[in-house]
Amino acid sequence: MTEYKYTHGLCIMRAQPFHIGHQKLIDRMLRECQRVTVVLGSIQEQGTARNPLNYTTRKKMIQNIYRPRPEYERLKIVGLFDINNPAEWGGYVLDFISESFPDLPRPDVYYAGSSYDAHWFKEYFKNIELEDRTDPDFPFVTASMVRDMIRFDDKRWKNFVAKENHELIEEFFTKKKGII
Repeated sequence: MTEYKYTHGLCIMRAQPFHIGHQKLIDRMLRECQRVTVVLGSIQEQGTARNPLNYTTRKKMIQNIYRPRPEYERLKIVGLFDINNPAEWGGYVLDFISESFPDLPRPDVYYAGSSYDAHWFKEYFKNIELEDRTDPDFPFVTASMVRDMIRFDDKRWKNFVAKENHELIEEFFTKKKGII
């Protein structure tokens, strides 16, 4: 009997930037899943107000948090282009995972931060786990909110991003001052 509730958990996020809500979701996945795959979406977009960060920077933010931890070996972080076809999105993601990582078992659970984020996968997963963004014991956070704080030079953004990523974000947005 395994110590994990699921064999392989999957989530998709843009992580623009990676914040404590994303971290809460991945922490839960690592507690509940033997293997965890995080797909960073919209990798074809960067340098825009909604998607300022490139794939490499977003992946590095996640690695900054998890690489020092022993469970990092169970975590896979990959990037994926959007197809702009909502009806086929779920199948497209699962085909990508199975073709790119044939040694990994098919994901048996999908994790999302909202029921809207999960609805693309309802027909593909028997198990969908939602991480409640309105948990009264955890600060409400969205990446849009964090980007706005950065744009308006509101230093409170640091309350919503792990300290391991403060320098990376400051460096990126100092160089790209006009983007967000």
